[in-house]
Amino acid sequence: MPNYNITTVPSGRSPEHKRFFGSKTEQLDKNRPNYCKVGTEGQFTALRLKMGIPISDAYPHRLHFYSGGYRFLVCTDSDVHAQFVRNMFPVMSPERVIVLDHWEGSYDWLIIHSVNVDVSHPHIYVHLDDREMLIAGTTYLGEIKKGVFGILGFELPRRNTLPMHCSAFTYNNQNNLMFGLSGTGKTTLSSDPDFELISDDEVYWSDDGIYMVESGCYAKSEGLSPETHPTIFNAVERARQKNCLVVENPGEANARLSYPLEMVENAYAHTTNAFEHPHNIFFLAMDAEGILPPISQVRGETIRLLFETGYTSLMPGTEAGLREVKKVFSPCYGSPFMPRPVHEYSNLLMERIRQLRCNVYLVNTGMSTSGERYPLRFTRDCIKHAISSEFSTLEPVDMSENWRLGTLLKELEEHRRTLQ
Repeated sequence: MPNYNITTVPSGRSPEHKRFFGSKTEQLDKNRPNYCKVGTEGQFTALRLKMGIPISDAYPHRLHFYSGGYRFLVCTDSDVHAQFVRNMFPVMSPERVIVLDHWEGSYDWLIIHSVNVDVSHPHIYVHLDDREMLIAGTTYLGEIKKGVFGILGFELPRRNTLPMHCSAFTYNNQNNLMFGLSGTGKTTLSSDPDFELISDDEVYWSDDGIYMVESGCYAKSEGLSPETHPTIFNAVERARQKNCLVVENPGEANARLSYPLEMVENAYAHTTNAFEHPHNIFFLAMDAEGILPPISQVRGETIRLLFETGYTSLMPGTEAGLREVKKVFSPCYGSPFMPRPVHEYSNLLMERIRQLRCNVYLVNTGMSTSGERYPLRFTRDCIKHAISSEFSTLEPVDMSENWRLGTLLKELEEHRRTLQ
C-alpha cells in the first residue's frame, strides 16, 4: 500500500522566492512588487539547465491535464507530488494522451518540479513568454497547485475571464461564490453538508458561467472532526480507504489533506461543463475587533472596495510575536495569484455583478461586539438565510450608521490608494 505522507521543507509557500521572466512581465502590477518580482534571463537559464530535460528518466511522472482552457504538463521526480497532482487536477490517462496527440510534446504550459535538484533555497520561476514554470528547493505541495492557479491568474483576464480565489457551491437551486483569506472559514463554510460543492478553493468566471480550476480538495486538518466538519471528515476517510489520501505535515498546526473531489458527498466531480452564473457572492472577514455585523448586504462601490483590499484580521497569538489585532489585506482575496493590476480583476467582477444582478454579502466569521466569536452553526445559518429568504431583511453596509465601521471602511480606502 502506498504511503503518501510527507513532512515538507519549508512547511508553506515561498512567495518571496517567486520570480517572473520574459517580455510579458511588463503586464505585471508594479504596485505590488512583493508578489511581482522580475528576474533575469540568466537566472532562469541557469536553473533550467540545472533541472535538466523534463522528458527523461529523471522525471518518471509526466502528468497531463486541462485547466482554464490550457493544457498543462507537469513533470516531477516525486511519487507523493505526483499523487497530489492526480488528486487536485483531472489528469488524463496515458492512453488518452496518446489518442489526443500521438506524442507527449503538446502542451500550453510546462511545469518542471524536482525535489532532488540541489539549490540553497526555494526557487519558483515563471517564464511568461516561454510558458514554463520551474519549482525546486521546496517540497511544499501547494507550490504546484498555486503555481497552476497563478498562471491562470495571469492568462485568463486576457480572455475576458475572471480567475477567483474562492469556493463555489449550490444551495436552494442557486450557485454561490465565497471569497475569503486563510483562516476566515471559506473551506469549512462551503463544505456544509447541505451544500453541493463545486470547488473549495479556486474557480473562474467566463461569459458562459463558472468553471472548476481543480478537481480536488486541499483542506486543513486542524480541528477536523465528524461533528464540526462532517463533509471533510468523511471525504478524508473515503480517500484513505481508496489509498489516494495525501497527508502533508502530519501533526503540525498547518497540516493539510489532499483528496479528489469525488470523495466528497454531494460534490460535482470531474466535469468540464460550465455551471450557471452565481446568484450570490459572499466576502468573508474574520473581524477580530467586533466591528462588522454578522452578515450585511453590500452594494455599489463598496463591493469594489472590499474586493480590491481583501480585508481580514488576525488574533493575537496566531503568529509568532503577534500581541495585538493585526489587519491583513490581500487584493482580490488572493494577491499572490493575481499578478496583473488589481483593477483588471475588479473591473471584470463589477461588470458581471451589474449584468447579472448578483447579490453580494459581507460575512463576519470573527467576533461579535461582546468579544466572542460567532459560532460556526450561526454563521452557516446566516448564509443559508441570505440565499433562501427575502434579501430586504439584510441591511446594506452604511458608513454613516456606525462610526467604527465607517473608520474601518476609510482605512480600507486608504489602503486601496496604495495599490494605484
